[in-house]
Amino acid sequence: MNIKAWNLFLPIYRLLGLIVLLMLIAQIPVIHQMIVWDRVEIETGQWWRIVTGNITHTNEMHLAMNLAALVILTLLHRRYYDVRSLMIMMWCMMVVIGIAMFWSPFAWYAGLSGVLYGLFVWGVINDIKNKIPLGWMLLMGTIFKLIHEAYIGKNFITAELIGAEIAYQAHWAGAIIGVLFALNTKKVLYSYISALFLKSED
Repeated sequence: MNIKAWNLFLPIYRLLGLIVLLMLIAQIPVIHQMIVWDRVEIETGQWWRIVTGNITHTNEMHLAMNLAALVILTLLHRRYYDVRSLMIMMWCMMVVIGIAMFWSPFAWYAGLSGVLYGLFVWGVINDIKNKIPLGWMLLMGTIFKLIHEAYIGKNFITAELIGAEIAYQAHWAGAIIGVLFALNTKKVLYSYISALFLKSED
């Protein structure tokens, strides 16, 4: 990568580097215990866990898998990213995923995979818009995987590696938000959510 390209994507790398740092810090046991998605604790008023649960992970393998996925997604779709829209989109994904998990059977949840599904779906729809041949194939493959997880069977290998059942509800929630943002060509969602943030600061 030349210097010009590096400078172009530098703000994105900084943002994603910050996310990686937060994910690493979140694995410190005392911090992990305070911020993981926990149904009982959220219902007692610890609402921040709705968002922060997304940056926690069940074990080192789970963390490594999601870090690798985040790096790959960045390399695949960084040309579509800008810091402001990426922050808004990821924040919305985390909130919706955290809320959606209340409709799951889980009392406890950790992982960035729902956000990763959302970013991937958002990216491949942008690929389709830009007439990149693999876009449709990747989107169809993702839809098949989501349906498989929800209705056909579980990925026992992944579940064993991460030490937990696969929370397909988080994957679906993230993917749906990714679709909504990707189809929002006029950026109405970004503008509306930005206005909400600015209003809350007044």
